[in-house]
Amino acid sequence: MKNYERKSLIKFFLTYFLTVAIFIIGLGYFYFQQQQTIILQKVAMSMHQYIVQLKQSKFEYTQASYDYKLIHSIPVKQQLPQKIDNSYIKTFPHKKGEQYIKVIVEASSIDSSLDEKAKITIIFQIIMLLVFMIISYILARISLCPMQDTISHMDRFIKDLIHDLNTPITSILLNTKMLQKQLGDDKKVIRINQSVNDISALYQSLDMILDEVHLEKYPLKVQKCIENIVQTYQALYPNMHFNIHCDTTTINSNEKAMKRILDNILSNACKYAKSDDPKIDIKFDGKILSIIDNGKGMHYPQKIFERSYKEDEKGHGIGMHIVHRLCMALDIDIAVDSVPNEGTSISLTF
Repeated sequence: MKNYERKSLIKFFLTYFLTVAIFIIGLGYFYFQQQQTIILQKVAMSMHQYIVQLKQSKFEYTQASYDYKLIHSIPVKQQLPQKIDNSYIKTFPHKKGEQYIKVIVEASSIDSSLDEKAKITIIFQIIMLLVFMIISYILARISLCPMQDTISHMDRFIKDLIHDLNTPITSILLNTKMLQKQLGDDKKVIRINQSVNDISALYQSLDMILDEVHLEKYPLKVQKCIENIVQTYQALYPNMHFNIHCDTTTINSNEKAMKRILDNILSNACKYAKSDDPKIDIKFDGKILSIIDNGKGMHYPQKIFERSYKEDEKGHGIGMHIVHRLCMALDIDIAVDSVPNEGTSISLTF
């Protein structure tokens, strides 16, 4: 399952499940409140029967866990017994306007009944939540099926189209190299060659994106990967100064995807470098890979991963979007810090 499919599944699942969960929790709460009221009503009736027996026996009747007090103050009217400390209390009239009887019942037996109802309610809620969690997941998967089928058809079409582009791109590259040998440093041929190289890089990036779900991780030496790519860009930009300080630590990643990530980042760093004293620092400490340049920087670095975003006419606005997609597929955290006219720093945390 691809990242965007996983995100859609999670969003639908959480939306449906949380809605149902709130309903179930609310229903459980009101059910418990109703049961609590019923239990306390029964206690109030039992207190009333105790008062009747008490009056009939001229206050000589006794009952386990029950006690009473005669009070003269006007009590606050209450429909149900109220818990005070370790007892439930309810006041009944004795002599009109003169005396009241306050019945006191030990709370242990009543609390035990309430705890039992609370336990039953919670168990019922947990069972219902588990049932609806499964139902939510099944419904989420079913709802994604049409989208997955459509995307699958589109992916196959795009993959076939991209593979069909490989042959003409290779042919143009070969013929361009032959023209360069014949015409030398002709500006038109150089521009054609650069454009074809850009198309070739886009082809490789798109091909990688289509296979992002199948990116397998295996031990990879980041230092060796960096040195190979830097060697290529050093030949293309002979005036560029590369300062490499890399740990020899081996990480689990995908070499093809890592090369594409580093290639796009270094391509931008070289492309937007200062004309005088261009410099790129590359550091890797075993966990964090930093690529720092002293180029023109960016005004809105937070937008760099948006598709088609670019701050000038150079490039296609897709390179860093692809970098971000590949980093997500490889579980790499990527961060960008940039200051206009000072440079850009990109950090990859493995």
